[in-house]
Amino acid sequence: MQPLISPQEAFDLILSTLPQTPVESIPLSQASSRVLREPIRADRPVPPFDRAMMDGIAICATHTTREFAVIGTQAAGMPAQALPSPELCYEIMTGAVLPTGCDCVIPIEQVNILNGQAHVAADYTFKGGDFIHFKSSDQNKGNALLDSGVVLGAPELAVAASVGHTHIRVSKLPKITLLTTGDELVPPSQTPSPFQIRSSHPIAITHAIHQHHLGTVTHHHLDDDSDATESAIERALKQSDLIILTGGVSKGKLDYVAPALRTLCGPPIFHGVSQRPGKPFAYHASPLPVFALPGNPLSVMACLARYILPALRITLGAPLGTSILSYAGKLNDFHLTQLIASRREDGILYPAAPNNSGDYSAIAGCHGVMEFPPNNGIPPKSLTFYPW
Repeated sequence: MQPLISPQEAFDLILSTLPQTPVESIPLSQASSRVLREPIRADRPVPPFDRAMMDGIAICATHTTREFAVIGTQAAGMPAQALPSPELCYEIMTGAVLPTGCDCVIPIEQVNILNGQAHVAADYTFKGGDFIHFKSSDQNKGNALLDSGVVLGAPELAVAASVGHTHIRVSKLPKITLLTTGDELVPPSQTPSPFQIRSSHPIAITHAIHQHHLGTVTHHHLDDDSDATESAIERALKQSDLIILTGGVSKGKLDYVAPALRTLCGPPIFHGVSQRPGKPFAYHASPLPVFALPGNPLSVMACLARYILPALRITLGAPLGTSILSYAGKLNDFHLTQLIASRREDGILYPAAPNNSGDYSAIAGCHGVMEFPPNNGIPPKSLTFYPW
């Protein structure tokens, strides 16, 4: 490994080398949870006309009596009708365009219509502008309704549809190859021998990336073999936009990932971070981003939350997703930065207590990791939280 660097130094080096994801145009119906890469602007004023906010009658408020002759109905979707004189009115529906000559809507609950005459309740007062949503009162034509970088949820998709976008420009999802290593690992469906364990973190990594729509993941497991490891990485470099590897990055006799990456990608940007778990974490930037994680399950999940998911969000142009939260818990005297699995409730972080970096069961119910910087044993009041 190289001399250890801090987690923030590692993340800054990652960000300085990350390419931005290309843009693609896709149908609006397929854009859920994707990252918008263009501003969405109002194609006309919002609302585009003076519209009624209530069912009732549309009147001219200058009329001095409380009785109006009903001359017709102004329904939603009809062109605006004209009010010939102030003693007349139209029955009007919510969302309908305001008839010309009218400047007030009186709710139906305050009106009694009998034999073509609308009688306003004696104790009800009204004035011009009541219950009218005026043209362009929300947005002018050309105003940005959505900014580039927003993650498209149901409200954002509705806004885009409301201004006529049938297709939308978004960040193209990167093709991610996940390569896991280790002869001791077998698929979850297989009964392990006494000297084997089931592979658990491939599904966690894949789910986290797919859940947040940060890429498409293809997974391959590699035996502990030098030639097979180098061949698999070489194929992945030709087929991927980004590679994640787990295991084989330390100095063990059968740790083949680090030398294979050095052969195929040159020296790493860094190899070794002052943190636990995950100290042997390495990163290559050429010819494409390669995240090489230690194989211990908690190391994998900690590095996923602290580095990979934030990096993917940034390359897609999305918000980071980290947050500063208050902390409730005890703290030991750490000499390395700690990435501790935690749960978040009501804005407060509560740490999990794994026995070691292989204690995968400890993360059940946790929402991500919090980062403890080196300290003198005094608990901080707040910490940075990285969700997975």
